[in-house]
Amino acid sequence: MDAMGSFEAVVYAFSQQVAELREATLLRVDDATRRLHEQDVEAIEATVRALERKLQAIKSYVQRESEAIPQVEAVVAACQLQQQHLQHIAGHLPTYLPSLRSPELASVKENNRSAPNAAAAVAPDGAAAPKKRAPAPRRYITAAELASASSYMRGRLTADRINAAIDEMAVLAEANVAMVAAARRNRAVGPDKKQAMWLLVNIANHAQLKGRNWVLESDMKNGTAVRLDKTGKSLLMLLRHLGRLQEVRVPADGATHLVYLMLPSAEQWA
Repeated sequence: MDAMGSFEAVVYAFSQQVAELREATLLRVDDATRRLHEQDVEAIEATVRALERKLQAIKSYVQRESEAIPQVEAVVAACQLQQQHLQHIAGHLPTYLPSLRSPELASVKENNRSAPNAAAAVAPDGAAAPKKRAPAPRRYITAAELASASSYMRGRLTADRINAAIDEMAVLAEANVAMVAAARRNRAVGPDKKQAMWLLVNIANHAQLKGRNWVLESDMKNGTAVRLDKTGKSLLMLLRHLGRLQEVRVPADGATHLVYLMLPSAEQWA
């Protein structure tokens, strides 16, 4: 009975060994399978290394960008400061420079023939050209000046509209100066000869107008940027308030003529 139990134990142990050998056999792979797994592992390893290189490149890029942040902040600060300066300049710069003309005055030469006619009267053929006089002052207003005026006075007027009017009045004033100069030298010719002589005798010799640039109210009847309507009168009143014009009343031919004196600088009213 004991011998039988020992035999069964040996058989059981042998069976266990066989089962373990079978399991070990199942874990073994052939060379082809091993090579296939090696290729997969190499491919995975190559991918991981490529990712590591990419990650390193990203880290380097982030480092460079981080180091550049102070420089970018300095540039942004400089741009903001420059913007403030430009805004300040834009707020105080006139829309039109003295050597330029407003787009609103594109037709001034067509609507106001007095300037070319006066130029022709000053220098007829064969006559010596007179000494040039300084151009009429063009003291353009700024947006801040316009804003400083009361709302009822500025109404819907804009700085561009007012500066265009200053340009137009300067053209008319220069035409009057040219005609008076021609009449004074007895060189006035053409259709403006009578007007030139009248200006010399009745207007130009007025004490407040001598050697100055001025415009008659009647000169603006056919104006483009400034007319003798309600808006034009408001504009003239605003220019007087801002010290660009001075109103002078000149008696002549039994009537009082309204003359606007263009001020080259801030002056007190007479």
